[in-house]
Amino acid sequence: MVKSRVVLLLGVVLLGSALAFGASPTLRILMFSSFAAANDEALRVLAQRFGQERGVEVVVDFISIPEMYARAAAEAQAQAGHDIIGAENFMVALYKDLVVPIDDVIQEIIDRWGPFHPIAKILCYFDGHWKALPFWAVGFHGLYRKDYLASAGVEPPTSWNDLLQIAPKLSEIGHPVAFAISSCGDANNSLMQIMWAFGAKIADENGVVAIDSPETRKALEFVKELFKYMPPEVLSWDNAGNNRFILSGDGSWTLNPISVLISARKTDPALAANISLHGALSGPAGLYGSADFYSLMIWKFSPNIELAKEFLRYLYQEANMDFFMSSGDGFNMPAHPRFDAHPVFYKDPTLAPVIGYIRFVRPFGWPAPADGRAQMVYTSWVIPTMFYKVVTGTTSIDVAIKEAEEALIAIGYLPKP
Repeated sequence: MVKSRVVLLLGVVLLGSALAFGASPTLRILMFSSFAAANDEALRVLAQRFGQERGVEVVVDFISIPEMYARAAAEAQAQAGHDIIGAENFMVALYKDLVVPIDDVIQEIIDRWGPFHPIAKILCYFDGHWKALPFWAVGFHGLYRKDYLASAGVEPPTSWNDLLQIAPKLSEIGHPVAFAISSCGDANNSLMQIMWAFGAKIADENGVVAIDSPETRKALEFVKELFKYMPPEVLSWDNAGNNRFILSGDGSWTLNPISVLISARKTDPALAANISLHGALSGPAGLYGSADFYSLMIWKFSPNIELAKEFLRYLYQEANMDFFMSSGDGFNMPAHPRFDAHPVFYKDPTLAPVIGYIRFVRPFGWPAPADGRAQMVYTSWVIPTMFYKVVTGTTSIDVAIKEAEEALIAIGYLPKP
């Protein structure tokens, strides 16, 4: 198991109930390991500084994303473990009744800087209360080889229609466009933003299925046409498929976080110099993007609730957020617009096109409720399967939509009246 643990024993100041026992309390934090390891180190440093100021012990554990889901379930069952725990995407919805409302912490931030990006409230606000602190997101935006586009005599796309127009020319020079149409998270993140751009949705705000629509058909027809110019391997890609596609020198365009760029700068600087980014592509229904979103929750069973809330406040002090953002090379995008214009995004001209990308991002399945049903749709690959059937000709568009609708209803979405 890939795991790092840092124990920061700092000071002897007694706090709260610990006074009766003659020992300082221990604040325990569990967080995802980031691709940007420097961000993890920054969180360690901030924990150390917080501990020094409060005279407490702070324990920070980092584990992988798959491990986090199992660990969160185990701690919820045992009613014991960490005080603060990281949440990815729909985890806040899954544990909303087991975590502490932090309306006071959030309101202080909003009073200081204004509201968070829309996705933050969608994923962290339930039953009239903020149940988690929005922290950062990993954007799933456009990434392309500017030298290949120049060789093909085409401009970077600003719309999905643009992408369809340049795809044949890039295929002709042997450097096609591609994204996953397979059973992986990257396929979900790619295909969902295309559906939104065409006005399609899996269900409405009330959880009533809405996938059987003209807009869904248009999205399917678009991807079916685009697939003609993509390598067939996209049908079996895992989450590293698009990274390999670009890093191998084969691909000209894909959807991915900047992990590809960061990796290329370490292993192939010449290739990295030819990588550029772009933000959300427009469609008939507007601009939409995808991302994985991360936040911090406080368990109700924590013996250190007030101390945990103080740490969340500390994290969102401007100097501390500035320190955290400066450490990650722009990989982790801020949940609050206050930090969209952070220097980390301006000192590197390659990152400038994705400044503010998160304002266009919605959670997977939106506008359907951000709950366990959306998580089930994500992990059972309902959307990639629907597109897979259409682009391969396994079924007709109508049959693929009908089967997806049946799967959605089986998961718990309501049938149309």
